[in-house]
Amino acid sequence: MNPAAGKQELSCKRCRYRKLRCTRTVPCTNCATAGTGCEYEKIDKRRNPPSSEYTIGLRNRVASLEAFIQELREASPARRDEMLGPGAYTQGPSTISIAGPSQVIQTDTTARARLKPDAEGSLVYHGATSIFNSDLLSTSESYPSPTQSLYAESDFDHVMDHFGIKLEDDTVFKALQQFFRWQYPHFMFVYREAFLRDHFGERQGCKYWSSALLLSICALGLLMSDTEVERNLTEQFFQAAESIVMVSGLSRPSIPTVQSFLCLAFFEIGRGNVSKGWAFSGIAFRMAQDLGFQSDPMNWLPHDSTIISSEDIEIRRRIYWGSYISDKLISLILGRPVQLAFDSAEVDLLEFITDGPGMEYWRPVGFGDDPEELRVLSNIPYLKEQIRLYRIVEKMMTTVFSPRTPRTQTDVFTRQTLLDNLNLELLQWRDALPAFAKWNKWSTSVTITPAVATLQ
Repeated sequence: MNPAAGKQELSCKRCRYRKLRCTRTVPCTNCATAGTGCEYEKIDKRRNPPSSEYTIGLRNRVASLEAFIQELREASPARRDEMLGPGAYTQGPSTISIAGPSQVIQTDTTARARLKPDAEGSLVYHGATSIFNSDLLSTSESYPSPTQSLYAESDFDHVMDHFGIKLEDDTVFKALQQFFRWQYPHFMFVYREAFLRDHFGERQGCKYWSSALLLSICALGLLMSDTEVERNLTEQFFQAAESIVMVSGLSRPSIPTVQSFLCLAFFEIGRGNVSKGWAFSGIAFRMAQDLGFQSDPMNWLPHDSTIISSEDIEIRRRIYWGSYISDKLISLILGRPVQLAFDSAEVDLLEFITDGPGMEYWRPVGFGDDPEELRVLSNIPYLKEQIRLYRIVEKMMTTVFSPRTPRTQTDVFTRQTLLDNLNLELLQWRDALPAFAKWNKWSTSVTITPAVATLQ
């Protein structure tokens, strides 16, 4: 077959997202090597004309380059060598092409990684270099399966009794409503539908609900209460959640435990306990990696018997991307290194899943009840824009504000170029935002919704 025949005009979706060089065949070489579906856009989406700020940014960058060239022309030989030395001037963002062989290596590496039950019965991740992948250490046959090791939630009833908390109280219901109506767009690592389904169900052997997660969410939700009496209850909900998760969570990693630690991290950082919040977030991210969330859940279908539906797959993807965003946000706020690098994971983007029945009470503020409106105004498009934004933030934290970034006067052009590139990427991201996600601070007549606020 002639490789040039039947070529597409645009690269496939997967190659465009991963910045790979696409052969534009059906399927393309990259997708065929990875064993995944190859999909092309049916419509060539035209770009909007660049904004004036974007154009000004380009002009500033050109002016910076011209000034560099002029100084280079007038510099002495020694100074010229210094200016052209390694790391003296950094080029703009480039697209790194990954050919077929590296995809084969990546696939082979994924094949050698696996989920194995630990001594407590929890499935944990072991990468290609893990000594626990050795046949000499294959002692997992005697371990209980994950479904046999779930904590009975009744074991923690005494904790809630100690703090005077009743799960059937109106306070719990109100706290949940406040959380999902006002704070949920910032906490998308919690999968609302699955959590609420388990909460209003039997609450036995739940994959996506735990008493610690419920109490953590309530502690956050009560902060939004309009009565001082309810706001004063946040501390006892927090302490109850912390008591449970510190006793059971560390030894038995699970999805609700990851979510609980991350909720508690934001709660602590929000009230100024930075060190404790930073530690809680680190536990959450490490535990997510321990559970293998940095690899797409489709890779774990032969290993994890708890992944039985498309919703289970989507939930795991949501947790990873929600954790990825939270990691960048916390690192940005505290000025500390990121922990979840984009290039260290291979997780597909999220798909839109329609709301189930009864969700009208739990939709974030700004989302109406009309089904046609909900089809357009899902939280997922906002989340995808957050992912794009925080990829830029990750690059900023690891280059512009990296301790290894040159800071001497002789390296002023290097630093200026990094800043110019960052500004251009941010302007590009903002200009590409869909209309429903844009907001102008000068438009005082338009009320900003929580979902839009996550992008500002």
